[in-house]
Amino acid sequence: MVTFRKYTPAAELQTIVRGIELLHMVWEEGVAMPPPEITCLANTEQNLYFYPHESIVAFQTPVSAPENVPFSIVTGPKVRPVKLKFGRDYLMIKVQFYPTGLYRLLGKPMQPLINIGMDAREYLDDLDPLYEKLRAESSYDLMVQYISEYLTGRIQNHMLPEEPIDQVAIQMLDPMLRKSLEEWAAMACLSLRQFERSFRNRVGISPKLYTRIVRFERAMRIKEANPGFSWSQIAFECDYNDSSHLLREFRQFANFPPGSHSKYQTSGHGDFPSG
Repeated sequence: MVTFRKYTPAAELQTIVRGIELLHMVWEEGVAMPPPEITCLANTEQNLYFYPHESIVAFQTPVSAPENVPFSIVTGPKVRPVKLKFGRDYLMIKVQFYPTGLYRLLGKPMQPLINIGMDAREYLDDLDPLYEKLRAESSYDLMVQYISEYLTGRIQNHMLPEEPIDQVAIQMLDPMLRKSLEEWAAMACLSLRQFERSFRNRVGISPKLYTRIVRFERAMRIKEANPGFSWSQIAFECDYNDSSHLLREFRQFANFPPGSHSKYQTSGHGDFPSG
């Protein structure tokens, strides 16, 4: 059984939240399903996750020991792949923030959240009552409503004000806007050094690495939408110097070569619409 839903954030959340996704997968005997595991590739996302049903485990590297994932985690951008394994009843609710949205909600630098999921209770107060409500609820819509109500209360009392750099970080998600770092810094009303320092605090990674991952994500989306495209075509479309340039990015951001893309279950691609 697979259920996947996307929700538009409540109006009160839309300044920092760009979407909410719910994925419920149940592995039943005799039903053809992909293995209960995925690889999350490098990405620019800042997310708040909830796992109301069975717990999951994460592997930071192919040879690392499994790490138990708490019922709710906050995550920053990923700069290398992370593997996740699920139980037989996998329910995930993901609150997707704009590039600096989680920073504005938490009020803390994002660097410690790079490539890792930290227990959300270390950052957000009073999550246990919400967790109990989610565990007891069977309605997907009500689960999302409970989370939205909780976040609305947080925003009203704790959210940092918006600054020009917050809008700049959102614009930088568009790979077609090919600007220099100096131009982005000027749009944020900051010197280049100030821009880079503030960007790391708010997003977690440098603006240069951020734009590299944005381009990599675009390459993955193009391949997903056009399976017949060669990687050489995609490299050209995404303004890589050549195919070897794209190959080097894959080694860092996916840990497998482009030609092996279809052999892996990855978050947002293949049989897993989200993760």
